[in-house]
Amino acid sequence: MGRFIGGAAVAALLLVLARPASAQGTGARQFGVWLDDATVSPPGEGWATFGVGYVRASFGEQWDAPSLDAGIGIPPKIQISVSAPFTRVDYTDGTTTRSMGDAYGAVKMTLLDPADPDRSFGLAIVPVVEFLSSSSVAEGEGRTYWALAVPVEKRFESFRTYGSVGYYSRGSGFAAGAVEVPVSERVTVTGTLSFAHSLEDDPVADAEGSSGSRWDLSGGAVYFLNPKATLYASVGRTISHIDVNAASFAFAAGVSFGFQHRIGGPGRTATGTPRKP
Repeated sequence: MGRFIGGAAVAALLLVLARPASAQGTGARQFGVWLDDATVSPPGEGWATFGVGYVRASFGEQWDAPSLDAGIGIPPKIQISVSAPFTRVDYTDGTTTRSMGDAYGAVKMTLLDPADPDRSFGLAIVPVVEFLSSSSVAEGEGRTYWALAVPVEKRFESFRTYGSVGYYSRGSGFAAGAVEVPVSERVTVTGTLSFAHSLEDDPVADAEGSSGSRWDLSGGAVYFLNPKATLYASVGRTISHIDVNAASFAFAAGVSFGFQHRIGGPGRTATGTPRKP
């Protein structure tokens, strides 16, 4: 079987779904997608990623620089991760905001491990806590929400597919899928498609003709520098109706470092394979 990256393209999809300040009745719909696979890092194996992201939308331009992401596997088959960017948004009216961006904490629990012998199908659940930045919510609105994703994964001889369905408590359901193909010993390419639907009524958005659903497409590649470091890059955009909630262009790139830490006593040190989130 070819070389697969782990952790899927979560950061890239969250970037593509960047949005202006949103609250019920403002005209900005609630959307969210969490794309993941069913694979977790072995106990003690983890990653730290440093990246930059850019989104162009009708409300302006957003830069996430730097964007930080880290995670580690713990017994028995659990993976914890956190991510947070420093965000700058340049609005079309000339104003600019700079602050910590939306932060996420996730715990992935594998129910069926696709890496087990004689198994190629995987299933997991991922509870997520999101801490929205002040620029992502209207004044006086709450900033802490939760989400739940259910990832599935199927491995084939020369590629794999994975996807997630789930719900965000701020009012969004989603489904997303990806195909990941190693094209050489050092390069893996991935294509993703996501769908998000706002579950909240918003008369202002309805009056403005803002769509209640959103489709996004992205593609990316990972280059394995060595056993403990990878480079990644991805581009994407909304392929459904372009309105205030859509991204006309999005880009992300960065570097990921793998590490290992002994957990559970002698002989249980992980291999240190790097992972891209």
